[in-house]
Amino acid sequence: MNLGASGANQTDPNDQSAFAPIALFLYRRRDLLDPVLDSLEACPEFEQSQVLMFSDGPRSASVADDVDEIRDRVRERLRSNMQLIESPINKGLARSISEGVSQLTNQYGRAIVLEDDLILSPVTLSWFNAALDRYADVDRVMQVSGHMFDSRALRRLQTGVFLPLTTSWGWATWKRAWSRFDQSAAGWEALASDRELRRRFDIDGHYPYARMLEKQMRGEIDSWAIRWYWTVFQAGGVTLFPPQSLVQNLGADASATHPGPLGRMRRLIPPRMMPVRKTLPPLPEAVSIDLAAFERVGAAIDQSPLSRLLRLLSS
Repeated sequence: MNLGASGANQTDPNDQSAFAPIALFLYRRRDLLDPVLDSLEACPEFEQSQVLMFSDGPRSASVADDVDEIRDRVRERLRSNMQLIESPINKGLARSISEGVSQLTNQYGRAIVLEDDLILSPVTLSWFNAALDRYADVDRVMQVSGHMFDSRALRRLQTGVFLPLTTSWGWATWKRAWSRFDQSAAGWEALASDRELRRRFDIDGHYPYARMLEKQMRGEIDSWAIRWYWTVFQAGGVTLFPPQSLVQNLGADASATHPGPLGRMRRLIPPRMMPVRKTLPPLPEAVSIDLAAFERVGAAIDQSPLSRLLRLLSS
């Protein structure tokens, strides 16, 4: 299939010993590109991993030069295991990720998914690949997260934990899980009448995810992540989280794409620099929800300035 791509040797999808392919989604954050790629290349598994960089087309003529600049810089940094896939149109992040993750999981059976504002710990790819191997055949495990919420209590965790929620700040999944992704979010209407369902979907009331899904289904926002969370939630799935974050999100800068007043207000909140673990954390033996960690995550969300803002706007 001709993907309009530059460079790259293909990893044999039948080679089960190969590291998981990496999807890196790009738009117009030129100032972040080099540090993001530097951190990716610092991971020992990088050179043996297939890296597909999906560059979305410009939303308007005013940002076309920014998109071209990103693509030019990527071409300068292309290595034999890297591939640039350029979209001639603006798909938006939701469609870009949905299609890109489907492409990789269909071809390779699994994928690591990154965006253009994430700095990785050197052990991030080790964590993803170890977890993808360990839980490959455990249907209940639907995602592996590179991010962990930050609080003093959570920093005391010694191993990874399973939680009944998803994240979008660096993650991985398998074809068996992603093939269940329901972009129509079937059954979402029940959130309006079922208070217990809404409370559970809102992480015991700590975050207005139900409100976000309702906005998505009314066409007010365009989010793959809220529909993926609903898919995992409806399936009774869990996500593996590291004990401390393995990625640092550089935050919503002026080049980030967050439409509407909420996006503009979000940019006023400086990114929270969280501790990033530099040693590979152990994987948990049992696939069961860590209820104590789940309560601590709720408390950490409550303390987040963005979470407080969203609750205020959703009230």
